Amino acid sequence: MSSRTKLLIWIAVAVAASALFALVLVWQHQSARARWSTFLVGYPHEGARLFRGKGCAQCHAVNGVGGRSAPDLGFEQPPRANINQLVVAMWNHAPRMWDRMQETKLPYPAFDPEEMAHLFAYLYSARYMDEPGDVYRGEQLFAAKGCIRCHAIHGRGGHGGPDLLALRGLETPIAWTQAMWNHAPTMESVMEQRGLAWPRFEGPDMNDLLAYIRSISAGRRREFELLPADPDRGWKLFQDKSCIACHSVKGEGGRIGPELGPRREYALTVVQFAGLMWNHSPEMWRQMKAQGIARPSFQDQEMADLIAFLHRLRYFEPGGSSQMGEVLFAKRGCARCHGPRSEGSPLGPALRGRREPFTSTGLAEALWRHGPKMYQRSRQLGLPWPTLEEGDVGDLVIFLNTPPEKKP
Repeated sequence: MSSRTKLLIWIAVAVAASALFALVLVWQHQSARARWSTFLVGYPHEGARLFRGKGCAQCHAVNGVGGRSAPDLGFEQPPRANINQLVVAMWNHAPRMWDRMQETKLPYPAFDPEEMAHLFAYLYSARYMDEPGDVYRGEQLFAAKGCIRCHAIHGRGGHGGPDLLALRGLETPIAWTQAMWNHAPTMESVMEQRGLAWPRFEGPDMNDLLAYIRSISAGRRREFELLPADPDRGWKLFQDKSCIACHSVKGEGGRIGPELGPRREYALTVVQFAGLMWNHSPEMWRQMKAQGIARPSFQDQEMADLIAFLHRLRYFEPGGSSQMGEVLFAKRGCARCHGPRSEGSPLGPALRGRREPFTSTGLAEALWRHGPKMYQRSRQLGLPWPTLEEGDVGDLVIFLNTPPEKKP
């Protein structure tokens, strides 16, 4: 083999190795961004440190601790219920925040996806974010759904189940979901013995019931201890606990139950997920018996990991309509810079067709990273800052995640 041939071979090998190394780096970068796309994988303690270290605490308090010039972000204040509503509040409040930071000469902190996940994990655990419930209606449901037949409160009520005041750590969405699932088999047995119908929870029922339990409980809330959750461990649990025997994910798995991919028909909160599992528990148990599958229980961190996995699949992302999202994209003023169908324009880049899907926390991170330049540009053009309304996030996320139409 000639020296020239050897040189060409070495060059080809070097180019191939460089290309492979570049692909590995891209894959690692995309995997890292995908992992930090859900706030459940963040470390609340790290988020608390960032909240202080990045200067957020100079203006905002959390449960009374911090600044007073901006709203308290903790649960002691009127609820800004779920993550999507927090994103809307952040978006609408951003121009006033940026103006104030300039006036007071506060440095503008940067947040990467990992840091934003930590921050949202902290805010989630600080206020136990989920849809707010109606305490009074929850108390009525506790009686109307028959819970009081088995459970007592302050010694008043039934005695088939434990007094709920004796239980601790059930007042947050993830812990509540795990307890409801694990509790179902005993409830089924007791209700069969007594000839009672299985209670169903629809719409906001489960949120209202949890709100009532929160109002009477003095227990220490546990959500802070359950994060960070691990979506990869959640996927393994999904298989090991035999969920995949009945439910498919991206076409892989059983067909007895619904596919657990992105839900587009309506927004699903963690507590509503607990309600769905509760409602379908008898039927699921029958199907598992028929297939010889042992009913699984979830302990410690396991439900948090499973929910993190489903969250990464965008199962808990807001439902919405791509068509409505396109209408809102124009109505809220986004189309002025990004084009009518987010195809891009000289004033702003295209937003659809990205490899990484948009999520609620991803919108917040993008706002924080690009928002100041967007705000400055809109002021130069004499355009008002687009404001969002509650419920917009779902439609916009679905629209932005819909692949752009191919040109003929």
